[in-house]
Amino acid sequence: MDISFLIPTKNRPNDLDSNLNSINKLNCKNIDYEIIVLDDGSSVDYNSIISKYKFVKFYKNKHSIGISKARNKLAHLAKGKYLIFIDDDVTLDKDINLDVLTQLFETDNKLGLIAFNITAFFGSDNFSEQYNENPNLNAKKMIKQIPFKKYQLFFSSILSENINYVSYFIGAAFACKKSIFDKCITFDELFFWGNEELDFSYNLIKNEYKLMFHPAFKANHYPRRSVIDKNDKKINSLNLFIANRILTAYKFLPFINAFLYITIWTTYYLILSIFKFRFDDWIVGVKMGIRKINLSNRYPLSNKNMTYLKKNFGRINY
Repeated sequence: MDISFLIPTKNRPNDLDSNLNSINKLNCKNIDYEIIVLDDGSSVDYNSIISKYKFVKFYKNKHSIGISKARNKLAHLAKGKYLIFIDDDVTLDKDINLDVLTQLFETDNKLGLIAFNITAFFGSDNFSEQYNENPNLNAKKMIKQIPFKKYQLFFSSILSENINYVSYFIGAAFACKKSIFDKCITFDELFFWGNEELDFSYNLIKNEYKLMFHPAFKANHYPRRSVIDKNDKKINSLNLFIANRILTAYKFLPFINAFLYITIWTTYYLILSIFKFRFDDWIVGVKMGIRKINLSNRYPLSNKNMTYLKKNFGRINY
């Protein structure tokens, strides 16, 4: 099998409907493919949506296992040589050329992942077909979710228009080789939610794989509210981001870079938590990060890996 489309979802059946419809519009004439959906413990019913797409393989977790474990499970279920991961609140551009995608992987043994050209539209709950076709009509805010820093795009706006090797990706839509999972390069399941993409990127680079940004592989992202359990008052996006940034730096960055990275980000979130009256969340995040460090090991990037980061828009000190 050539390609597996892999979609983790939770409590978003209408979004999934638009997601699957966008895949249905792709030109897959010469592609042997499958679509696998994993419901990560939803409290709402998906039957009415899944029944519309008879070709979709649907699995459901009894309890939520988090995005990293969900992606690993999807990769394990997949039969395709290449995997396209898509969040449930994302739609793919109908003009994506899947032949080009497979050829890129075929011609470069060390190309591990392709980051998609993602545009995020904020400010509308209307995820209808009309909105997907004309998102600018309803969106209050539009941003590019691509693997470059804002200042890099400011000084070189053509970055978003060219093919570039990069050092990380945005998890909403990306493609990778199935073989990297077979080699035990997986999403670290200590990352329940947030920053798992950067950690996975470092892991790929540590194993001397390259990542590529390709502007022709376009996707629209309609970010929804976090799927983190609202009933768990101890876990939220703020303290998870703090903990996960601490863990990522500890695992992969050389000591000086790790120290700078952790200092910069914990200071940033400290200031943010003070202004938002959420200092308790900052404390929880730091403690959670320390606990995760104790459950993990260090795999510092080599000088060769660090050179790759510096040459390819890497996130080193922040």
